[in-house]
Parts: sequence; C-alpha cells; structure tokens
Amino acid sequence: MQPDVLLDLACYLPSQVEAVTRTFKGERYIFVSTGVYPNLNGKPAREEDFVPLEGEPTGGLDYLEGKRWCETMLARTSDFPWTVVRPPAIFGPADWTLRIAAYIQRVADGGPLLVPAESYERQAGLAWVKDIGFACALACDLRKDTTRKAYNAAFEGVSLRDLIEAIARVLGVPARMHPIPFADLPPDASPYGPDPRRSAGYDLDKARRELGFEPSALEDALAETLAWFRVARPSHPGYANRAAELAMAGAV
Repeated sequence: MQPDVLLDLACYLPSQVEAVTRTFKGERYIFVSTGVYPNLNGKPAREEDFVPLEGEPTGGLDYLEGKRWCETMLARTSDFPWTVVRPPAIFGPADWTLRIAAYIQRVADGGPLLVPAESYERQAGLAWVKDIGFACALACDLRKDTTRKAYNAAFEGVSLRDLIEAIARVLGVPARMHPIPFADLPPDASPYGPDPRRSAGYDLDKARRELGFEPSALEDALAETLAWFRVARPSHPGYANRAAELAMAGAV
C-alpha cells in the first residue's frame, strides 16, 4: 500500500528522483530543494528565477548541482504530482553543519567578527528548521492546489548583521563586526556569507498567498538554538583559525 503523500528530504541525484517518478503513485510528492537559484546580484530570489537546465546530467554532481538537476527532472515530467519547498541555509538545534555555532562562538568570545562589507547588511538566505517543517506540512495539505509548483520558505528581512546582533543581545555582550571585502574573507570565517553575487534572501509572496506560510521571529529560533548550544557546546571547524581572524581585524 502506497502513501498518499511522500515527503523527500534526502534525494539530491537526478537518478534518485527519476526512480521516485517511476514508482510513486500517490497524490503528492514533496521535494525539499536548496541552492537552485542562479546568481541574482542582490535581488531577492523568486520561485520563477530557477530555470530548468538543458541537456542531460553528467556524473560527479555536487549537492547543489544535483538539486538543480532533480528539479529539472521533475519539470520534465508531464503529469507527476510534485511540489517543491525551497529553503536557504537552515539552522536550529543539533545543526550538523555547525554554521550557526560559528557565529555564536565568535560573538561569545567578545572579539570582532569578519563579515563581508558588500552584503552583511542586506537580507541573508536563512531559515529556522521548524519553519521548514511548517512549510512542508502546509505543502502536504491535499486541500491546497500546489501541484507542480515551487515555494520559498525562509526568514524575511533578516540580514547577517541582524543575526549577529540578535545573538549578542541574548548573550548579553556587544555585537562587534569588522567588514572586509567578501573576496578577502578567510575560509569558514562567515559560513553564511552572504556572497554578494547571490540573491538577497528569498521572496515569500507566493508562499504566503498559496501555502499560508509565515516565518517565525528570529528571536524564537535563536532562543531554542542557543539553549542547545549552551548544553552541547559544539565548535565549528573554522573556529580553529580564530586567532588569524582577530589579527586581520586588528584585535590582537
């Protein structure tokens, strides 16, 4: 017996999605996808900014290229009932990437954070894990007509500066930032970027209108995430180079 709805958080190779399109006979396939948008040079990403790729996929695809090909394969189907949920970088408790921990650690040690001068004050591509779960639940609602449509899910109006300042407020310490050109940022000094070539966050108009999605407050996401951090005490690998970052900022 097949399920009516299949929520796919794992596939990132086009062959995997092709196998699903051959075998799944339910009413809706929800595919969670990220990193599919082209460089938008500071414009918010809208769902229609992704254009399916041409030709055929080759071997050795990385994660982001794989997601682009997965969405391309879905777009090439004629009547398969897919819906795509598109988050940017996701954080929350037990974030295995530890990217959010990289910022918490740097704020907590009191030293300045290296941030990209071109983009740290514009909207960043960030989302809370619970908001993505909420968006997926909305997309699973068969009463909504979401077939063969994609929806963004993210924070709205949250910049890297906003994130750092919110962490600092919770920790009760100053938010110290040292802007430098993005090209000069050391690896892993600012895991969320934002790369100035990329989009400035995600446009949520379509998700609001058709899904009923509304992002949570940044403070709610950070309260839960910082509670996890205080207990788990994780360390982002890039923090090992903190001394060199402080030297670049003139702090040592």
